[in-house]
Amino acid sequence: MNIFYSLTAIFFKLFNPQLLVSRGARIDPRAFIARGGPVSIGEGSIVRAGTMLLPSGGNIDIGSKSSLNQYVVINGMGGVSIGNNVMIAAFCSIFAASHSIDRTDIPMQQQGMVSKGGVVIEDDVWLGTHSVVLDGVHIGCGSVVAAGAVVNCDVAPFSVIGGVPAKVIGMRRKNA
Repeated sequence: MNIFYSLTAIFFKLFNPQLLVSRGARIDPRAFIARGGPVSIGEGSIVRAGTMLLPSGGNIDIGSKSSLNQYVVINGMGGVSIGNNVMIAAFCSIFAASHSIDRTDIPMQQQGMVSKGGVVIEDDVWLGTHSVVLDGVHIGCGSVVAAGAVVNCDVAPFSVIGGVPAKVIGMRRKNA
């Protein structure tokens, strides 16, 4: 099976020369990794079928032993950094940019994209299924994002958050 994943990584590198796949990382051949910026996948990390990594002129960095389950979408235009041992459940979305909406005299579609500095997800974070992380967000280590949450502001370490927009609903440590 390791030969299979090695061949898959070689195939993806042929398509995207800016892709860096570390030892032991596994990419399902049914995933999609676009050109347009550097993408790095850390040692022992897993990218499952249907996942779309879209650097869009930015970068996507995935740490070691992290997992991106089925149909995760990451747009890295403003930069996305994912730490070690991060679990991203199926159908999550991470967007490191947004449409500009400042002007009313021209259609929003023609105003281009803006970024608030990208997305940082620290070590040991769990994003529940169908959660959405928006541009400019920093999620602290050890945090849990409940299924379906929309994260639009920073998250303190060891927080449990949920809702739309996401709010703190608990803490993983009593002394945190």
